[in-house]
Amino acid sequence: MAYRAPSRVSGKPLQRSILCFIGFHKWKRSGGLNIYASNVREKYFVCTRCGRQKTIYEPKKD
Repeated sequence: MAYRAPSRVSGKPLQRSILCFIGFHKWKRSGGLNIYASNVREKYFVCTRCGRQKTIYEPKKD
């Protein structure tokens, strides 16, 4: 059985997080928030390699 170096997230090898270090994240939609009284929609994303989170705000369409 080969040795795998521990990762910060989900047991993946550390070599893959080098892509995140130079800015190539692998974003996955993790949820969102839709408040009906507001005219803004929030979308949450998480990088599957490093665990970094980002939020995008976009206007609702009529």
